[in-house]
Amino acid sequence: MRIRKASQKDLEAIMSIIQVTVKLMEENKNDQWTGEYPQEDDFQSDLKKDHLYVATLQERVVGCITIDQEEPEEYSFVNWRRNGDAFLFHRLAVDPDTRGEGIASKLISFAENVAISHNVFYIKVDTYSLNKKAQKLFDKLGYEKQGEIFLYGKKEPFYCYDKILHTSI
Repeated sequence: MRIRKASQKDLEAIMSIIQVTVKLMEENKNDQWTGEYPQEDDFQSDLKKDHLYVATLQERVVGCITIDQEEPEEYSFVNWRRNGDAFLFHRLAVDPDTRGEGIASKLISFAENVAISHNVFYIKVDTYSLNKKAQKLFDKLGYEKQGEIFLYGKKEPFYCYDKILHTSI
């Protein structure tokens, strides 16, 4: 598997993964993602800002992740373990045909390495309270739940997680 910056030509594959993921979420009674979010415009914006990455297997896009330092305003209501610079990852998705192969974990590890390469040793992320798979993955990878926020007009909260990447700083 290879992780690289996304290009315009990757958007069709990304949107295909998103559409299948939305259907699976609906089947699992998880309305974190819907036909309204995320949209191709969200990924276009990530691409223009140079924040979008894809995982490929034999040149086929099998996952994506957005890595940036853009915090939602609602993050200010969370009691994070650190103040100051942090990286975040959003819109993590993996092709269901390749799930179970560790691609999501590798994409998150890649996000952590991007942060470290910028001398930022702190990562924040959120996931919908109904997204049990993401919560289990974050726990497994050493992320700690720091609070809850409400986003996108959802009735259920989003859980906020963080991870300190380097303890000597």
